[in-house]
Amino acid sequence: MSRSRVRVPWKAQNLIVVKKTRMLRGAVIGSCVLLFTLAFQSCPGPRSRNFRIHYTTQEPFKEGDIEYIYKPLYANNFFIAREDGDKVLYLKDPVSKKETRQVIHKVKRVVCLSTTHIAYLDAINETRSIVGVSGRQYIYNDKLRNAKDVGYESAINYEALMSLEPDVVFAYAVPGQPADYIQKIRQLGMNVVEVPEHLEDHPLGKAEFLVAFAAFFDKEVMAMEQFHWIYQTYEEYRLLARQTVTLRQRRKAAENGHRKPKPPDTPNNTPPDTPNNTPPDTPDNTPIETPNNTPIETPNDTPPDTPDNTSQDTSFKPVKVLINAPFKDVWYIPGTESHQHILIRDAGGVVLGSEPGKKTAVISTEQAYIYSLEAEFWLHPNQFSDLESLAALDQRFAQSEAFRLGNVWNNNLRSTPAGGSDYFESGAVSPHLILADLIAIFYPEALPKHKFVFYKKLD
Repeated sequence: MSRSRVRVPWKAQNLIVVKKTRMLRGAVIGSCVLLFTLAFQSCPGPRSRNFRIHYTTQEPFKEGDIEYIYKPLYANNFFIAREDGDKVLYLKDPVSKKETRQVIHKVKRVVCLSTTHIAYLDAINETRSIVGVSGRQYIYNDKLRNAKDVGYESAINYEALMSLEPDVVFAYAVPGQPADYIQKIRQLGMNVVEVPEHLEDHPLGKAEFLVAFAAFFDKEVMAMEQFHWIYQTYEEYRLLARQTVTLRQRRKAAENGHRKPKPPDTPNNTPPDTPNNTPPDTPDNTPIETPNNTPIETPNDTPPDTPDNTSQDTSFKPVKVLINAPFKDVWYIPGTESHQHILIRDAGGVVLGSEPGKKTAVISTEQAYIYSLEAEFWLHPNQFSDLESLAALDQRFAQSEAFRLGNVWNNNLRSTPAGGSDYFESGAVSPHLILADLIAIFYPEALPKHKFVFYKKLD
């Protein structure tokens, strides 16, 4: 097996090339304003499919003692470096702070012990490399007919796993819980890589792990291009949500006789230099409704809405959202440091009961009932798929406005008969599609022809 010798692109911060477009700014500002106005008041059209990034250099860059091949823009738990001619992946467990070092050689046969890992490989057209999976009945992807089910965790079939002769086993670990099966796989001589993508705070951070997986197939450039398009589309949707909220508030004020509505303000930024915009494949090649290539607000080349660059807009009034339902008599609420909170926030909503600085919190059913009386929408009510069954859980919640108006949605539109959900599979690399679904739920006027990918309304 030969080692990879490819030269890969410069740091992630240079993925979005805006400098070339600045000289055209004066000529396109008027067009941008018109595009924004149309995007927020009519049906946006689909993006063209000829996207290609123009990199400024093909050389790695050095920062301190580290020669980076890829330094993530959003993900906090990996980076790729060049060391003594080798391509090295560094992974970090943010809970234990443990850091692992993996020298990467190109692989051909892999086993995925998480459905999420399947989605990453599918995105770079490497499903054919997957020879083994864990829990086939929970896998939504239908391209794995020849992959063998090796069981899961304590029920791993080690003999079947060894017979597959994988070059690498992609695994995951739950912080604070023993993973003896992973150690046993290693003792049997197999290369195990524990991927902590599920521990990322930001949905774009989870999606960015696409580059880490691609490194095992020498497809970093392809993954970077895909992530750039995902990032760009996500940001356009995020801006669409904020502008729609602003426009709705102005219309409401006008109806109350305060002032006339006007089109929302638009940033004085030109679109990134991304000629021929071709998106990566979406699940089932689902057409997605996006703004008409509206510019992304990136002042001073700074990525918008990163943890250190979150703007505070006191005039922004999001819709109120109740999330989840009791699980084994416990009601979990995502905190502000969770990717779920960020998705709802970027879609123009606020999670009731979400605690600052936490990934998750536990509340009582009584407190959840109080929140339900405020909520305009109710999302993710566990396994429930109809309002009657949900009401039987606790009749008090049938009194809530969200329930009475039928604004209860679950993320199980694409599911397997055994209960596996594509939301937790391909959703990891499709945060832009999740965001679009949420915007269409909260503000249907923003995406009037939207086709839902992950969410369905309970009836």
